[in-house]
Amino acid sequence: MPGAERAEIYFIAAMMILIMVISVAAVFFFIKTYKKEMRDKKERMQRKAEQQTKAVSKKSSEV
Repeated sequence: MPGAERAEIYFIAAMMILIMVISVAAVFFFIKTYKKEMRDKKERMQRKAEQQTKAVSKKSSEV
């Protein structure tokens, strides 16, 4: 069939582009999720530190 080689090259190129698009989207969502988790972790650490500070100040005021 004439043009079969060209069609195969187009198909392979299209699949490579599709793979690149999916990969970029996956990395984007991974980074977005990672940043959100790190922000949540930082907030949890701050809350925990505040609770410890309150507990220490409460104990010192009782003494």
